[in-house]
Amino acid sequence: MRCCLFGKNITKSQSPNFHNSLSKQLNIDLNYHLESIDSGCSTEFKQRASQLLTSHIDSANITYPYKETAIELADILDRSAQRVGAANTLVSKNGKIVAYNTDYSGFIAAYKAFRVAKPGNVVLIGCGGVGKAIAKGLSDLGVKHISLYDHDLSKAKQLAEALEHDNVSVDIPTSQEQLKVRALDADGLVNCTPVGHYSLPGTPIPSEWINQQQWLFDAVYTPIDTEFVVAAKHKEIATLSGFELFFNQATDAFELFTGLDLAADQLSQFRKDQFSDLR
Repeated sequence: MRCCLFGKNITKSQSPNFHNSLSKQLNIDLNYHLESIDSGCSTEFKQRASQLLTSHIDSANITYPYKETAIELADILDRSAQRVGAANTLVSKNGKIVAYNTDYSGFIAAYKAFRVAKPGNVVLIGCGGVGKAIAKGLSDLGVKHISLYDHDLSKAKQLAEALEHDNVSVDIPTSQEQLKVRALDADGLVNCTPVGHYSLPGTPIPSEWINQQQWLFDAVYTPIDTEFVVAAKHKEIATLSGFELFFNQATDAFELFTGLDLAADQLSQFRKDQFSDLR
């Protein structure tokens, strides 16, 4: 079985380690490699992905900036891809390409394991591909209200439009002062920007705004303890790390690639090993 990851600037991705290590542990013949398309050109991505899916690979993951384009390659859209309007997983089944979004399913699984209560009022920062998947996941988890913030206002507006038919109220803070008011009053804070990554240290909002919220999620998982997460822990706020999203979305993708339904006990030690690899 041949699989790959398409994306831009992906040389440090943990996905090959995850899939190749898990397939070795389970004695499955699966080879997972990187297909980096650093131009960011959607046309180049579509051409290469179509060619490889036709003749050289069975399935693929897709990451930034090609998730929205990926659904154009699919013959069938799973509900997850329909909900988000983007795909991070393409699987060849009976001559058809099926698109999925395991960021969406992975976040829902991670949140349910993290806390029982509904999300409440949430501030979501970063309205790109991951932000869209998380927002749709929050909607399905029963979020009461989402404040959407992005430095690119058009992205926040597009995501707000995508949530119009969901049973959730939305607003778009357009200034730092408005964002501060929403953040201080929020039940949950969500970072879907790259801020906090090893290559882009910092927090997506000033750390002094992280104060009395109930919970916080950071999509960044390298490092696991981002400055955003550490600031929340110092205030004794419950934190959900990006590792949980990474592990759940990758597990969902692996099951789609292989057709397996993995039990938690099969993954227990592997989860610990993956966590240690990222430390």
